[in-house]
Amino acid sequence: MSEAGDPLDPLPAAILADVLGRVADTGDLAACRLASRALLAASYHCPRVSLSAAARARRRRREGVVGDGGAAFRSAAANFAALIGPYLRSLALDASEGHGFPDDAMWVEEGEFDEGDDLHLTTGESVASWAATAAGPALREVDIADFWPQSCWRKAEALPVISRLCHNLVKLKLKNAWLSVARLKIMPTLTHLALEFIRLDDEDLSALNRCFPCLETLNLIGVGGLKDPKIDLPQLKTCCWEVSNIPRSLAIHAPKLVYLDLKCVHPEILILDIPSVSTLKLTIHKLGPTVQADGLVLLSKRWMSPTSRRRHAG
Repeated sequence: MSEAGDPLDPLPAAILADVLGRVADTGDLAACRLASRALLAASYHCPRVSLSAAARARRRRREGVVGDGGAAFRSAAANFAALIGPYLRSLALDASEGHGFPDDAMWVEEGEFDEGDDLHLTTGESVASWAATAAGPALREVDIADFWPQSCWRKAEALPVISRLCHNLVKLKLKNAWLSVARLKIMPTLTHLALEFIRLDDEDLSALNRCFPCLETLNLIGVGGLKDPKIDLPQLKTCCWEVSNIPRSLAIHAPKLVYLDLKCVHPEILILDIPSVSTLKLTIHKLGPTVQADGLVLLSKRWMSPTSRRRHAG
């Protein structure tokens, strides 16, 4: 830092903290802390932190750093959470760097990361390392994309740990993981949930319905492990559901739902109890013998495709 006066001193700390929260790479954030006393002070109030395992792996390689990159990445998340504590509102951890599918981790194929290192972000221990700090109750948004080659075969406790330690969470997105729902607690503040490329130990979605009763937005993209799943959420308004396997039945009970985008293969039974829906996008490879759609009196836009080819129906 220069001995001269810091040109950023006149700016309010809250503005500087907000600017730092928009810096996507934590390496750049660390450089900002070294460049200015004002930014250093504001960094302790930074509301958002985003960590990319690919970016850190490339930086470690340039610097000639050896060792367990996975452990270093997980430690970095815990350190930032402890550093910022109650001021942290949003935390994003990305170990995927994929392009469309969970196993397309291109940065691994290019040698950016050693698969022998342990980079499993959704374990209970990994999540607790940052959620058990003062940042846990302060967080409003959490976004974790795990490393699929290591996470797909190991059941993880991310959901129960987050429900226990992040009491005020509003938005949660988890990607590329096998998730347990054992000891999952009710999260009354959670209104947005996205699960992508997830194996979920909740065959009928009863734990999801019970523990996330105030969801308004739900995205289930490529969620496996389901058998006769039923969404039953009284506050749900928007839902995107791409069913990855072939359950015998699908049901949605959501009296306030106004937007539904549902993609599935061949459910024998499809029940849509969505009387308030105004936009319906329905893609089904083959309709089963039982389809029940109650209400739909407010429907103004609909797209329906009984085959792999989508056509506009109204």
